[in-house]
Amino acid sequence: MVGDTIAIAEPRSPEFEDSFESHRRRTNVQALRVGALVTVVIQVPCLWFEWQFLRSDFWLLQCLRLLWLVPALLARFSVSADSVLLQKHIDAVIFCIFSACGVFICYVTSLHHGQTSPYFLLLIIMITGVSFVTLWPIKTALLFDLTIYTAFLGLVATQNVGSAPEDFVGYHLFLIGMLATITTFQQLRLRLERQAFRDRLDAKTANARLEEAFGQLKQLDQMKSEFFANISHELRTPLTLIVSPVDAMLSTLGPGTDRDSLKVVRRNASRLLRMIDDLLDLAKLEGGGLRLRVAWVDLGHLVEQVVGNAYPAATAKDIELSFASHGEPVETFGDAHRLEIVLTNLLGNAMKFTPAGGKIDVRVRHRPNGTSVEIADTGPGISHEEQAQIFKRFHQVERSERRHQGGVGIGLALALELAELHGGSLSVDSELGEGATFTLFLKPGDEHFDTEVVERRHGQTLEHPGRRKADRLSEAPTLDGAAATAGLRMSIPPTERVLLDRGRVPRILVAEDEDDLRDFIAGLLSRTYTVDAARNGSEALELIEKHRPDLVLTDVMMPEVSGLDLTRTLKQDPSLSHIPVILLTARGEDEAALEGFRAGADDFVAKPFHANVLQARIRAHLKMRSLSLQLADQARLASAGTLAAGLAHEVKNPLNAALNAVKVLEHGGSSRVSNERLMGVVIDALGRIDGIVSALDAHARPADGDDVVPCNVRKAVESTLNLLGHKLKHGVAVHQAYETTGEVFAPARAFNQVILNLLDNSIRSGATNIWIELGQTDKLISVAVADDGPGVPPDVVHRIFDPFFTTRVEGEGTGLGLHLSRRIAQDCGGELRYEPRPGGGARFVMEIPAMDLAA
Repeated sequence: MVGDTIAIAEPRSPEFEDSFESHRRRTNVQALRVGALVTVVIQVPCLWFEWQFLRSDFWLLQCLRLLWLVPALLARFSVSADSVLLQKHIDAVIFCIFSACGVFICYVTSLHHGQTSPYFLLLIIMITGVSFVTLWPIKTALLFDLTIYTAFLGLVATQNVGSAPEDFVGYHLFLIGMLATITTFQQLRLRLERQAFRDRLDAKTANARLEEAFGQLKQLDQMKSEFFANISHELRTPLTLIVSPVDAMLSTLGPGTDRDSLKVVRRNASRLLRMIDDLLDLAKLEGGGLRLRVAWVDLGHLVEQVVGNAYPAATAKDIELSFASHGEPVETFGDAHRLEIVLTNLLGNAMKFTPAGGKIDVRVRHRPNGTSVEIADTGPGISHEEQAQIFKRFHQVERSERRHQGGVGIGLALALELAELHGGSLSVDSELGEGATFTLFLKPGDEHFDTEVVERRHGQTLEHPGRRKADRLSEAPTLDGAAATAGLRMSIPPTERVLLDRGRVPRILVAEDEDDLRDFIAGLLSRTYTVDAARNGSEALELIEKHRPDLVLTDVMMPEVSGLDLTRTLKQDPSLSHIPVILLTARGEDEAALEGFRAGADDFVAKPFHANVLQARIRAHLKMRSLSLQLADQARLASAGTLAAGLAHEVKNPLNAALNAVKVLEHGGSSRVSNERLMGVVIDALGRIDGIVSALDAHARPADGDDVVPCNVRKAVESTLNLLGHKLKHGVAVHQAYETTGEVFAPARAFNQVILNLLDNSIRSGATNIWIELGQTDKLISVAVADDGPGVPPDVVHRIFDPFFTTRVEGEGTGLGLHLSRRIAQDCGGELRYEPRPGGGARFVMEIPAMDLAA
């Protein structure tokens, strides 16, 4: 395998030779480690043999063996395979170790019967093994052969030549032949390894080039996606400035020449929008980014709706349009929105080529094996040659400069690809001069859908978002005025006014980098609301700090700070997170909506938008904001009632005592009570009243507004207990455990209202004991209020924080206290939760970041 350090180089180049040489040396390192281990294992039977038959020379042989065996063991167990030094001298190391091993074997052979000794076979095995596992250059291999042959000749052959000449010649020739054969085989293996290395290097080079090309393709694909996203934004923004003002004018103009001219503008703008959307759909199909929201579809009803939408255009062109359904409907699944695109394109294509006075028949045929939709027209027909081409992208039957019909040749291509994405088919049957019939076929059930094209996040109902209702079949050349504009505008009065707390006119911030569109929206909304306009997200944040808006309307794609960044900033700030954010996006698909919702947006409006639709969305969110403020006011009134009752009870007794004492003093005093004692009663009573007023001031400060200030939790609890003192005198014991005197950063009035609600709930529950615990960790300050009352029934625990839900009897509560208390805690960056109290009762815990963290 090619090492990580090997550079990609051309074969036969110096770089290639260096790379292969490094690879060969690394291979030899591994060969040494394996060969040394095998050699050590073979020594075990050799030791036994030498002890049995060469005992007189045994210890001498062991000393000689250690001379080459120790280096072999060191190389095997001590030197790393990645050692640069070992790799550099690996050939010399192997040569020395195994040459010494060969000389040693030759010496033992000479001591034991010469050529006929078993050690001669061991010599052959050693030579074969070394040559088999190592890759040596020819010079090193020949030098090793010469060394072994010289050792054999000097230590073995010459000592036995006289005893048996024929044996001398035979063993001598056998050794020479083995050395020649093994060396030849080793060089052949070296050549094959070089070729294999070259092939791997070529493959690696090709793979690197493929990866580079793939990276470039991914980059191009990303650039293409960004291009389509940007072009969508750039085209939809001016279209918005065409469609929205034209729609506004059409809603005010009566029949006449001006209205007809505006209808032409509106119709062609819708036609352009349709072509843009088709191009984007094709791009998503090509990139594999289009997903189907599969659900049950009433295909017959869907087709009937599409035909109904096309009927005014057919009437205007004097085309007879009919619809019929045959057979018992079968269960059909699909993406209703995408199927509507297919049907609209097919029907629009039929109307384009059907002359005035012609006829279009739309038939739905239900069969057990599936449902087919046939659209037959009486147009000029399509030749067999053209039928093979019409479903290709951008193909047009008429390609000359004098062609009669418009279009860019993407409608049928998109229809075919969407049909196939549903696992269905789209075909055409036609003869020149006899019209054409397009047939869409869909299989029953949903098991045939490819899981890769199905949207996993959510399903889709039949009430699908009408795809470009304003431009359905808008390529028809003429439309009746009333029919053309019917259904295009939502009949919501644009002048309806929404007022917030204390009759205040809502303030709306519009963030849009396109000057004309920003001016148009600001002018549209300024009739009803107070409007601030920003050119980008950064400027919008500055305006929010200066004038806190009641709603933010922002474009998604803006310089410096985008609309998504602006939304995240608002929603991550507890003091601003309640402001609703509506995104204006030129990308109307689900992915764009989900991206906006993940950022925290409350709603989104796709460009181009209708002015009345935009105003309706804004009005809906402002109404919810108004309702929220009303709920808060109701809760505050309820708290004020509790405070007023406590104040009246606590002030009444000392006030009466002071008045009675003053009256006695006014009449000259009393014979039974001294004037000093009467003055003491007055002073004591006024002191008690002053304490109550101070507690009320501490609880309700600041009197107006929701300014965020440091709030001491202990003082807040103590002031609330003082105000509820009249309720605590009737057998209710309060147990206080204060482990902190820390502060939180919160709206004082709202924060104290939460404590008041929790304590008042415990008192009203009929508890005889109330436990108040204040604690602090490194990050949070907690306020826990527990009681031994009846607690909350387990079956309604999940609802106690819902608005208007209460466990009290009717008329004793609004059900807003806990709901608003939790919201106040969350607005402060904390949480309010309910916990069952061990031993019975309820326990509510509010946790809010300590002031240094909240600030």
